[in-house]
Amino acid sequence: MDINQEIVSALEAEECVILATIISTSGSTPASALSKMLIKNGGSSSLGTVGGGCMEGEMFAAARKMVGSGKTAVLTFHLKEDEFIQGLICGGSLDILLEPITREQVPLFNRIKSLSDDGHDSLLVTYLGSDCTIRGKEVFSDAELASETKFVSIAESWNVPLQIFHTEIKEMMQQTVQRNETRRVPLTGGELIFEPLHGHPHLIIFGGGHVSAWISHFASSSGFRVTVVDDREEYASPSRFPEGVRTIQSDFLEVFKTISVTSATYIVIVTRGHRFDEEILGRSLKTSARYIGMIGSRRKVETTYRRLLEQGADLERLRRVHAPIGLEIGAITPEEIAVSIVAQLIRIRRNIDDSANDKSEVMCSFFAKFLVQS
Repeated sequence: MDINQEIVSALEAEECVILATIISTSGSTPASALSKMLIKNGGSSSLGTVGGGCMEGEMFAAARKMVGSGKTAVLTFHLKEDEFIQGLICGGSLDILLEPITREQVPLFNRIKSLSDDGHDSLLVTYLGSDCTIRGKEVFSDAELASETKFVSIAESWNVPLQIFHTEIKEMMQQTVQRNETRRVPLTGGELIFEPLHGHPHLIIFGGGHVSAWISHFASSSGFRVTVVDDREEYASPSRFPEGVRTIQSDFLEVFKTISVTSATYIVIVTRGHRFDEEILGRSLKTSARYIGMIGSRRKVETTYRRLLEQGADLERLRRVHAPIGLEIGAITPEEIAVSIVAQLIRIRRNIDDSANDKSEVMCSFFAKFLVQS
């Protein structure tokens, strides 16, 4: 579910909806910071969750009072370990921002969705006054986070002292995205709430066989936008893949002329033949893809690497390829192999630098030998 799309869609029928966002947590809680719940239809229905139990009942009650009032609220919940009867066993506390979203804000949420669909990380900054009114709300793209120009412009329009946007705050905003955590910065007369927003990365799967069908299933369920490419009509048929997965029947190399590969793109090579894999890998090495993985045995991978290096492939780029692909979980069936591959994609997406179970690590000895030989 894309909460931003749901907000825009709901505002086509309603003047105002209520958005609940967990903006900070402490201790054990039923949901993490960044969790959201959209309350619509005048406070009678919802999408998403902030943890369930008694909290969401209070969310609905507060939302019904807020519809049409323009008021905002921050609700604090202290959860006790003996509250099992109400559906919660936690012991922590959390703050939830309840805010009305109106049609005037549709352009903002459309931009958030656009950045996300293009695979860009961004930062949503909310200026919450001490009187619990939203004095400003703006999204910063990854490119804008690297520049102070927009900071200064927003500070002026929100009447925030310019000195608050010094280097320390700029770094704090960038770290919020990198660490995937919310942050609250107190100001005189209010606070800034930093909320990281992560783009939907694009996964291109070359090959439409059994493993590909399961990879697309698990990946699309995990937030990836998936495109499957195969040169055979029956294996590029939309009926083989989950709803929302794009399929392209094309020559494997020709498709690079029409499909966009960016730093938010992940490439998985699982075709039916070694020749296709080698050609696709060679072409993929010339792109800025964040992840490139190729299925195959260690022997196949080593043969492919040798041939590409003989053809002038860049050694350092080749060392970044995940082949054999996936994490070592003892996978045998197509479903299990797909799980191991998607788990690796998620780990890369979340910036977890842990190669202990990475099957491609077995190729380290090959690169060591190659460097000695050369």
